[in-house]
Amino acid sequence: MRWSRRPWSPDIDDLAAAVRAADPVDVLPARHAAEAGRVRGPLALVAATSLSATVTLTVVEDADSRRYAAPLVFDGDRVRRAAPGDGAALALVEALGRGSDGAFSLTRWDGHPVTAERVIDVDQSNESVIVHGPDGGAVVKWVVRVSDDADPAPVRVARLVEAGFDAMPTPWGMVQWQPDPESPPSLVAMVTALVPDARDGWQWAVQDAVAYASGATSLHDSATAPGAALGGIVAAMHLGLADSSPPVADAEHAAAWHAEALATLDDALALMDGAERVRLERHADALRSDLGALAHAAGTPLVPIHGDLHVGQVLHGTDGAYRVTDFDGNPVATPAERLAPQPAAVDVAGMAQSLDHVAYVVRHRTPGVDPAAVQRWRTTAVEAFLSSYRATLDAAGRGDLLDERLLVPMRMRQVCREYVYAGRHLPHWRYVPDRAVRDRYEDSTVVAAKKDGPA
Repeated sequence: MRWSRRPWSPDIDDLAAAVRAADPVDVLPARHAAEAGRVRGPLALVAATSLSATVTLTVVEDADSRRYAAPLVFDGDRVRRAAPGDGAALALVEALGRGSDGAFSLTRWDGHPVTAERVIDVDQSNESVIVHGPDGGAVVKWVVRVSDDADPAPVRVARLVEAGFDAMPTPWGMVQWQPDPESPPSLVAMVTALVPDARDGWQWAVQDAVAYASGATSLHDSATAPGAALGGIVAAMHLGLADSSPPVADAEHAAAWHAEALATLDDALALMDGAERVRLERHADALRSDLGALAHAAGTPLVPIHGDLHVGQVLHGTDGAYRVTDFDGNPVATPAERLAPQPAAVDVAGMAQSLDHVAYVVRHRTPGVDPAAVQRWRTTAVEAFLSSYRATLDAAGRGDLLDERLLVPMRMRQVCREYVYAGRHLPHWRYVPDRAVRDRYEDSTVVAAKKDGPA
């Protein structure tokens, strides 16, 4: 174990003994009590570095070789996870920029002094704490379960910082842990500027669509301008991530994408029942036809993409700016898949399809809403997004990054994934992919709205 010993550090043997004696429920966040109950002890200390006189950042391992990152404090002769008020997040912000510190590396990009901390009281896979001071605040995200593989977020964020991409919450810094020189570094903490009173797209975009459908705003203000802003941001993100001469997909890539999409459709069929299954079966051949274009995707440029892009990943702050968040990639993909460059069309299709989904949410949840008005909002927002995206790439001389052939199949692949997500995790969401299939293959109102054009 590589241990960074500082003058105020606890004795390493005392720390290791305290970790061995610790109950996992005292080491994991309170909201992870169920997972803590599955941890098989005793815990073992794998790595540690002092953040302050009272807080030590550790990586611990259970009897099944699962690793967890934990900021720990001594409570008498025992250790427990640092809670907001113990100063762990404040100490981390101050320690950023320390460079290599044993097996840890602490990187700083930005930031300012902070003096207080408070918890974010929401369910999440990791643990987040807000730190704030006279000049604003930041969110400290402590990674709970340490991945054995490299994480896409540090690579993507570092690349975007270098490229000057500013349409994201300003990254302050990060901490990575590398068990040995031959292993990839794993993210253990990330710090980004707090966007005060920000709403994600499942809030602001839904409100935009409702506002237009109720006559409270114009189509330009609720759909054209936001859609164009999103298109410019996503294009700028891809320009910042892409190599000057990007690699291209080969036949093996294309075959794998096609096979994965067909397998997802099969999973969707197996998970659905009732009217949704009847409809999906009716249009399965048409879906397979659309997905077939993926088999011919050899030659498309490959980019280090966001990987899980939809309106929910875009914050809208009180300053009117839109900011992309969460560069961890598709949560159901393997680490290798999340790290691998992919077609830019994956992100573009994800965002475009999610704008459709916003419209379905509005129609489903808003009694008395005019479906034709919601359709106009949806069509206008998607067209504005795609037009702005293409124009931004063209202005940079990089129009080749988007393979237009892949937009429809990637959108339909996402629809199939929505069926699977609904079937396995959120049954009431099934109306969203069901509506998407109806709009694509049978609903004449889509064609009529496109003929009528924006209102």
